[in-house]
Amino acid sequence: MGQAEVLTPEQLDLLIENLPEGTHRTVACVMRYCASRVSETLQLRFSDINESSILFRCTNTKTKQSRSIPLHPKLKAILAEWRTIWHKYPLKARKVSTLNELKEYVIPQPTSEDYVFKGRKRGTHLTRASVDKILRRTLKELEIHGASTHSWRRTQLSNAKDSGMALPDLMAISGHTSLNSLQRYLHTTEKQKKEVVSCFK
Repeated sequence: MGQAEVLTPEQLDLLIENLPEGTHRTVACVMRYCASRVSETLQLRFSDINESSILFRCTNTKTKQSRSIPLHPKLKAILAEWRTIWHKYPLKARKVSTLNELKEYVIPQPTSEDYVFKGRKRGTHLTRASVDKILRRTLKELEIHGASTHSWRRTQLSNAKDSGMALPDLMAISGHTSLNSLQRYLHTTEKQKKEVVSCFK
């Protein structure tokens, strides 16, 4: 089975900029700065996010093990803004008020048990199918080939590896249960292969 394409930082920026504002763009930002899977991202509740970290609960992860990810400063700002506009999504048609019908409007705040990315029905979260559909459409428009929802995760873990991060430390973020499974997942470029061979004596 083919691996999701590893993207450049510029491609990640371009992709996120071209996703619809609101839910889909914020989902992408969480996956980018947490190297998380789409399914576990969509199941996040506001109680899983605090000032310093995001908790991916064991009930929602592929390995059935919880992991806590430090909150990236950029993501912290994005999620703080998301809380202020969360009530608007999914977008719904609203009746136009007349002067006689105007009432004080109180912006509803999410509760700790609300999904960060709510679905159209009360008590549900955004579906993976919805994320896939919008992403595929955007990738096609940008002519980016071979990428998928998994590209954020594979890209960021590969970038961290290339920056010299130790594999056990990557495992703490990725949630992989063995070094073998993580190593199969990471991307190695032809240039990196040549650099390895150049060390042979």
